[in-house]
Amino acid sequence: MDTKNRIIATADTLFYFQGYQSTGINQIIDEAKVAKGSLYNHFKSKSELGQAYVERSSDHWFTGLIKELDKFSNPKDKLIAVFSFLDQHTRKNYYNGCRIINIMTEIAGEDEQITTMSVAHKQKFRDFLYTLTSEIYTEHITALEIADTIYLLYEGATVESKIFKQSWPIELARKNAERILT
Repeated sequence: MDTKNRIIATADTLFYFQGYQSTGINQIIDEAKVAKGSLYNHFKSKSELGQAYVERSSDHWFTGLIKELDKFSNPKDKLIAVFSFLDQHTRKNYYNGCRIINIMTEIAGEDEQITTMSVAHKQKFRDFLYTLTSEIYTEHITALEIADTIYLLYEGATVESKIFKQSWPIELARKNAERILT
């Protein structure tokens, strides 16, 4: 793995499991086994590294989601499968929540670029859900409301599964999504 990707991979683990604010540049340098100059050749600041983290997190998450949903052809099945993806993703990450929500909560508007990128990720997911619901419902308002309801169920289940360190919020969200889609 090249230096830049090693830095990003190290930052990814530390930011996600330890927290963005609790992780210092020196710890990333030490754990990535790179020189300080190498880190600053690739990232001018912790904020730039945080932006790379958000971009990588978003890319990996969407890649995993698409891979899971490609198993289905019916839009309703795909909409329900987002919760199966969430359950797998959540268990794999030890119920530590969404990388994007976690960093947004930590920075609390202190970093405009990270905030903008994070909101763009969430909007991309909303748009994706709307694309699926518009294949089922011909009325724009209905498709949009159902997409946003599924989005809110998904996001709520993400947060609550982190709090309780259990999958029941995801299972309940899936059941409610199934009811909405029938």
